[in-house]
Amino acid sequence: MSRSLFPFPVALLVCAGLVLPLSAADSALPVLGFSGSQGALEALDGDLKAAGTDPAKLAALEARLLAVLRNKDATFAARQAAAQRLGLVLAFSAVKPTAATLRPLGTMLADERDSDLARSALEPVTSDVADPLLVTALGKTSGRTRLGLIDTVARRGSVAAVPALAKLLASPDGPTAAAAAEALGAIGGSEALAALQATPEPAPRAVTAAKLVAVTRLPAADAVPLLQGIRTAAGDPVHRAAALRALLEIDAVNAPATTVAVLGGDDWAMKQVVLESLYASRAPGLAAALLGSLPSWDAPTQSGVLHALGRRGEATAAAAAVAATAHADAEVRGAAITALGTIPGSAETARVLAKIAAGADAAEAKAARVSLARLNGPGVSAAVLSGAEQGEAALRTAFIEQLALRNQTEGLPLLLKLRADPDAAVRAAAATAFGDLAPIADVKTLLDWTLAATDANEQSRALRALVTLTLRNPTIATRGAPVYAAIESASAEAALRLLPALGRIGGEPSAASAARLALGADAKVAEAALAALTRWSDTTALASLAGVAEKTTLPAARTTAVEGVMAYFERTRVAWDGDDTAVVARLLPVVADPAVRGRLLKLLSRAGDSAALALAAGLKADAAVGAAAREAVEIITANLAGPAKVRASAPSGAGNIMDGKTNTRWTVPQVGEEWVEIDFKVARPLHRLTLDQTGRAGDFPESYAVHVTDDLANPGAPVATGTGQTGKTVIALPAGTRGRYVIIKNVAERLDGWWAIIELYVD
Repeated sequence: MSRSLFPFPVALLVCAGLVLPLSAADSALPVLGFSGSQGALEALDGDLKAAGTDPAKLAALEARLLAVLRNKDATFAARQAAAQRLGLVLAFSAVKPTAATLRPLGTMLADERDSDLARSALEPVTSDVADPLLVTALGKTSGRTRLGLIDTVARRGSVAAVPALAKLLASPDGPTAAAAAEALGAIGGSEALAALQATPEPAPRAVTAAKLVAVTRLPAADAVPLLQGIRTAAGDPVHRAAALRALLEIDAVNAPATTVAVLGGDDWAMKQVVLESLYASRAPGLAAALLGSLPSWDAPTQSGVLHALGRRGEATAAAAAVAATAHADAEVRGAAITALGTIPGSAETARVLAKIAAGADAAEAKAARVSLARLNGPGVSAAVLSGAEQGEAALRTAFIEQLALRNQTEGLPLLLKLRADPDAAVRAAAATAFGDLAPIADVKTLLDWTLAATDANEQSRALRALVTLTLRNPTIATRGAPVYAAIESASAEAALRLLPALGRIGGEPSAASAARLALGADAKVAEAALAALTRWSDTTALASLAGVAEKTTLPAARTTAVEGVMAYFERTRVAWDGDDTAVVARLLPVVADPAVRGRLLKLLSRAGDSAALALAAGLKADAAVGAAAREAVEIITANLAGPAKVRASAPSGAGNIMDGKTNTRWTVPQVGEEWVEIDFKVARPLHRLTLDQTGRAGDFPESYAVHVTDDLANPGAPVATGTGQTGKTVIALPAGTRGRYVIIKNVAERLDGWWAIIELYVD
């Protein structure tokens, strides 16, 4: 039984020592409070520790604790502490307590104030000497006190209390009758069960629940007919389901027949119980029984059974699952296709799944591809290899795909052979599979395949396979070298065919190769390579674009390279670093157009490093861009003062607004009173604010007003107003706008709407 109600460490009772004689602590214990000095309690616990398992010492402690309980003048805190510790002494003492010893506790049981104390002392007692006291008290109490006593006899499993509890089943007090039923179920045994069964039908829910508890503890032969009775009674579906669940577990021999009978009915509450049981049941003959009746059931039932058979990996279900793939109901077909992936299969199973994978139904084709990739069994791998080599083109492409999904490297020679296949779809599928399976040393093979392909789809698939194989090489620095060498030495036609691989491989070496091509003699190749660099997904192309701008002799190419750099920074807002400053420093000297140079200086204004400050300062006297340079100096100086301080009407998450992270956000309901305040610490020029709502596209401000000021107490009229935009809200500020503070307000309510800022960018 549980002893968790008693906080005193049990380990203290097994430590040897001496019991202190009666002392001042004994006189102090009766006046113990829940606060104040706990010295008396500490002394008592010390005596318990010292007593160990010595019978004489424990008997002395027992007497002392009973004395406190008998003392009507003792505080409740003292008597509670004494009762808890007495329970431990009585539970672990080698000497069985006598009825005379426990009699004072019996008196307390019927007292509303003291009953809980007495129960805490008696509940841990392992002998049955306490049971008569509890039973007697049951007949003398009511309400909360009686409910507590019922709980105690249930915890103790007191068979002696069964007659008293049986009488309480008819109590007009609902909680008492329910508690008595629960206690009888917990006590169990034939006598308790007989009392529960004697309750007139329809039995209350608590009685039925208690019957279930009691029945499941009986021998199987006795439990089965009782569970059958509960299952078939017109009672609570929850209890009927519980009885069925127990019956299927206890009566394994008859479980198949019970399962088939329930599945053939129309009670879906019971069907659900049976279907759930199928996943773990090991009842003999279950699979055969299910398969024998499967075709006769409705579609949802067949679907559920097929899922279960698949999860069980029932080899005998393969034929039925294959047959079900042709069922008229889509749900049954889907369940059968999924089940075939986990049922041990054969070459025939592989062919069935491949045919579905090559079919017109997209959902079933996808499921079939997954199942075929999982399929195991004698002859399956051989069937996949054979199917890839010969047969209808659609089936062959399905099998070729499986060679890669199943990691059948023995198919590599066949895939190479299929380069010469007359069917373009077969060649394309073979190229993709080869890229997934081939060792990284076979890059040259895929280069040749890509260049030799005559069909556009095959060419595209071969190029994609080339990239896949290249990226599988863990040596990042050199993995693309064969591709770069091939492109740079190929004819213009071949180079154009291979060029898309550079951007997909990515990285600085790939960008450097594209830059060399952009500076090459062939105009079409150069144009395509430069276009690829401008679409690069990360910063690794920026230095290469700057190099093209520096070295090209073609003004159009230089313009494209410079615009590519600025376009990258416009679409990608990441923290500025020294490498970014270096790129701008390389571009400024080679750009002649003052307007473009001014845009580069505006871009440089995002920087916060001394090199950027020096670069801008060096152009302050330039007649064409001096004004832009002076403004850049002012903004960079402000950036060097440290990050802006952000406050918001909803402080929670305000630090996310300008933290440079796209995986954090500030979110607030829109009631028309929300605001965000930015303090740059010094006044600075301002051109544009961008509120990024990526991932929360619709959470833009319903109506915004922007104030720019040096005095928060008098922010003045708004310098910009408008309505937020989906995805990103871009707010252009009037020319000449400058100030230390920016305040962005949402001034309109949107019912059930939110305002979210993933990141706020300032230009």
